[in-house]
Amino acid sequence: MKLGDRAFADLVGVLEKSLQEFRAHTDSPVVTDIRIQAVRESGELIVSDDDKVLDTLIIPDFAEYTEQEFQKSISRELQRALKHIDSVTPLESLGIWKPFSFILVDDEGETLEELMLFDDESSLVSQSLMDGLDEELDEFLRTLLD
Repeated sequence: MKLGDRAFADLVGVLEKSLQEFRAHTDSPVVTDIRIQAVRESGELIVSDDDKVLDTLIIPDFAEYTEQEFQKSISRELQRALKHIDSVTPLESLGIWKPFSFILVDDEGETLEELMLFDDESSLVSQSLMDGLDEELDEFLRTLLD
């Protein structure tokens, strides 16, 4: 699934709106993660923190995809939206205690995937990007030394 321009703009908009309260600079950052739940059947996207729903959006395009395809696709689109937001206004400056994550969750609140992680020194888009990195670096070093 690749969201159309309008749906992608709506997705970015709901994420931005959800993060507004964390953009206010305070002396005491909150301890939370940002949870994103996408419901394929209804097209609903729910953005929440540990305590409350921050915002919701209906994206009709969600209903067009199979369950298996939907999970991978929505993850990709959410990562793309988060990268876009981060390029305009860095997400690491949010008033959230580090480390914090943007997490894709299911309807029971269980983590499906960590979309973006921020710690004190860096941000990481999707832990799956790091899978196999050690092996790739080892292979690179073997090739380089040969």
